[in-house]
Amino acid sequence: MSHFCLLANPDGYAVSDFDLTSDAEARRYWVKLFEKHFADTLSYAQVAYGRGARKQIESARLQFAEVVASLRENPGPAESIGSDPLGIIELCRLREKALRDHGLNDPFRHIKQREDASAIETYPGVTDHLKSLPATERWEHLIRGIFAGNIFDLGSTATMGYAEDSVDFEAVIKRTRPRPWAVDDFDELAANLPTDAGQPAPWAKAVVFVDNTGADFILGVMPFVRELASHGTQIVLAANELPTLNDVTADEAVEILNKLANLDDELASYISAGLFEIVSTGNDIPLIDLSKVSDELNAAARDADLVVLEGMGRSVESNLNTEFAVDSIQLCLLKDPIVAARAGGEVFDCVCRYRKGTGD
Repeated sequence: MSHFCLLANPDGYAVSDFDLTSDAEARRYWVKLFEKHFADTLSYAQVAYGRGARKQIESARLQFAEVVASLRENPGPAESIGSDPLGIIELCRLREKALRDHGLNDPFRHIKQREDASAIETYPGVTDHLKSLPATERWEHLIRGIFAGNIFDLGSTATMGYAEDSVDFEAVIKRTRPRPWAVDDFDELAANLPTDAGQPAPWAKAVVFVDNTGADFILGVMPFVRELASHGTQIVLAANELPTLNDVTADEAVEILNKLANLDDELASYISAGLFEIVSTGNDIPLIDLSKVSDELNAAARDADLVVLEGMGRSVESNLNTEFAVDSIQLCLLKDPIVAARAGGEVFDCVCRYRKGTGD
């Protein structure tokens, strides 16, 4: 594990995180939020693992309750996570540890499977609709599709229920916030996006850090990267190594991509041409510390000239101000009031940040 090779200043990189050791108000907010979310997670685990896992679930509940009580008394670094100051990343690690210590490695697996099946069924309709749009409208619709997909997030208490509903995805896209968005660099981005068929994209290779499975990955991210691939950009999909919440893992992404290719001859042709690769980031939480990524990711990313960070956790919570040596796009829906305020917006506002690389 080492620094992500496309960081502008690897030695000066610092993950964006909340300092919960010194900020008592923020600590109270986030610890309470994680406490409530953990209880909801265990409810999902009861369905995923059945009655035989009751003891495991209760043990996980007690372990995390002890963690919460300890943090309220002493907000310093927890022994289980080393010497790092307490922040959201550490809370995520402590939550995952409480689950994995008791064999509850993927409590949302049944939800993910159901949502993947539903999104795969919807995918042909989404891509057919995109073909009917004028070229001048297509990219904004694709970006809005990523915002719409980002609603389906089991890591946010504001959006946890969305994964339980059957949703008209095009209707969700239409309900995304009008421009200007909270962070709105779309005009500058659009000026660099190809519109004519056969027109090459300005990027030869893009590394795309993906977030949730289901509608987010299948109906939001995949149509966007498919369009980039149609203009010659090689796509590296960077996904988690291990399950966390309803985030897609690298292994799951491979399976999904194969299923989509069976439905989409155009996508299948891009895959056959070597325009798609899936790698593990080495990550196991919904945020990402880019000082600790897999060698596999760095090997695939070394010659890339675009980085895309998708999802609130990776793009705003942990890397809001991260600069890259190459062009970068950060796309997400803001689903927490504290995180939204950090980005200058409100809950359900949208972020479309585009920055030229420092090496340009």
